[in-house]
Amino acid sequence: MRLHRHAPAAALLAVVLGVPALTFPASAAPTQSRSQAQPVAVRDVRLEARADAPRKTLLLRGGRIEGVLDATAPLPPAVRVIEGKGQLALPTFIDAYTQAGTTAPVVKPDRDVPVSTRSDVQVDMREAGRKGITPAYRASETFDLPNDKSKPFRESGFGWLVSAPSGELLSGSSVLATSREAAARDQIVQGIAFAHGDFRASGPGYPGTPMGFVAQLRQFFLDAARQRELELRFSQARPGPRPPFDADLAAARPLLLHERRLMCAADSDLAIERWLRLADEQGLDIGITGGRAAHEVAALLAGRKIPVVLTLEWGEEPKDPREKKDAGKAPEGSAQKAPDSGAGAAAESRPAPAGDPPQEKPAEPAAPGASEKPASDAPAADPKQWEYEEPLAVREEKRLEWEKGRDCAMKLAAAGVPFAFGSASASPSELLKRVRTLVEKGLGREAALEALCLTPARWLGLDGRVGAVAPGKDATFTLWTGDPLDPAVKDAQVAWMFVDGFAHEFEIKPKQAPGGKPKEGLSAAGRYEVTTEGRQGKRTSQLVLEMTADGDVSGKWTSRSPRDDSEQVSDASGHLSGTTLTLEVKFSFGEREFTQKLSGELTADAWSGELTAARPGGESTSPFTATRKPQQEELR
Repeated sequence: MRLHRHAPAAALLAVVLGVPALTFPASAAPTQSRSQAQPVAVRDVRLEARADAPRKTLLLRGGRIEGVLDATAPLPPAVRVIEGKGQLALPTFIDAYTQAGTTAPVVKPDRDVPVSTRSDVQVDMREAGRKGITPAYRASETFDLPNDKSKPFRESGFGWLVSAPSGELLSGSSVLATSREAAARDQIVQGIAFAHGDFRASGPGYPGTPMGFVAQLRQFFLDAARQRELELRFSQARPGPRPPFDADLAAARPLLLHERRLMCAADSDLAIERWLRLADEQGLDIGITGGRAAHEVAALLAGRKIPVVLTLEWGEEPKDPREKKDAGKAPEGSAQKAPDSGAGAAAESRPAPAGDPPQEKPAEPAAPGASEKPASDAPAADPKQWEYEEPLAVREEKRLEWEKGRDCAMKLAAAGVPFAFGSASASPSELLKRVRTLVEKGLGREAALEALCLTPARWLGLDGRVGAVAPGKDATFTLWTGDPLDPAVKDAQVAWMFVDGFAHEFEIKPKQAPGGKPKEGLSAAGRYEVTTEGRQGKRTSQLVLEMTADGDVSGKWTSRSPRDDSEQVSDASGHLSGTTLTLEVKFSFGEREFTQKLSGELTADAWSGELTAARPGGESTSPFTATRKPQQEELR
């Protein structure tokens, strides 16, 4: 008898001794292995976002959705039941362009014979001198997305991702992979998704300008066409030299034969037009990634059905000068109007930190931080009073241009341009947050959902398998506690994710109700010394808070500006629910505005937890600690 080399030791012993083999319980097998082999019934889920939508049961078998039944229908025997608890089932999202899981291609040195310096001047370029040209690089060969990197995608509802190289004129090909916890060979769905290009090349020297980039790409595609002709002549035994082996020229052949699409990184309308002209000249099928100004050429993109992956990198949000001065808290996603008056207005409009002792008969409004110093020690003039402020028309124009970039998706949808979303170098949670902002600003929910699911699946030729929760589709979907695309739902979380039938369960973190009462006898009012840890090391700030009986908190955050070490006073607001104190602080540096949120446990003497800083490049988290200072009597 021949035994498989992976047979359990107990089975081998049973054969040798002639005794019955031991039977092991099913629980001994890995959970993910059982999830495909054993039929699963996901009971009591909604397929529509409305709360009164009919409840359904999804039957999963062999990695596919076998059927959709009423929640009250009887279930087949021997199925594993997962309770959906009325949660919303949506197709898993597809991140259509991310750098997660891949590395930048390594540019190889020239592979031809060096030019002789003793010969005459060469009138032609070196055949293999292709700076920035690495189309043979395949992200699938280096793809690595371990669980700590894939889990954030699953937590944000992204079950699939297109991992793409970047940074070169032709960076290579991307890979389509799943975010499930598995070995790379099991994660990869398509070894090659798209080819990728950019008007960039690493290293100094030529090509370093847009004209040089286009010339370098044009020369390479002409070389690739010539290589194809030489190979064809050689295969037919026609006269001509034997073509050399060149992996990069071979990698360009699918592009020239319209067998693969080249996704071109471009944010400005001028860069998009350059790519379109090059594509027309060389006969390429292209798409656009980035696309911040794609709305400027929306009609052209729609007429040619050019796909666009919007990375939603809107840049630094300028303050909105149209907001009325002192109008209170600005709406979420916008900034308050900066003062328009002359010198000294900035200091006059900025109140002194809450909780400072009142000054007797102040001669003039104090600059931030001056209230704690004797009047005689104050400088004659605050340098910040003389900071230059751009004219109102300039600030309005900057704000309008930023809003155009933010609202690009709405204009593309109106023009009929096919588009999807990609996180690029940002986090998947940040991408989903920005998509939700677009829905809040006017993008249709169904259009946003299609851009996250069905549209990229269609580009990849997989819309018959994914992009919808329906019989016959892959068991690749997500159960949400609420609609993640509804701006009014702030706490939607992933409860379950199924990728190819493999189940991932997530812990639902309880959310404190906004109006939750503080713990009896506990108050957030007082002075704190806050220590934060970031990229620049530890920093110490001062915080003064006041609290109402309902737990609403407001105050001032005093810190040092990283730009010039000047004192910066910022507004803080939040709420104390139970023992959890949540605070939001907004910082302004000229036309830039940043937000950081702090949440943690409050005791009688301290407050500690996690700080989340929101910047144009994404979010970052770090711990913080705050010690309550004893001068609480000053607040009374």
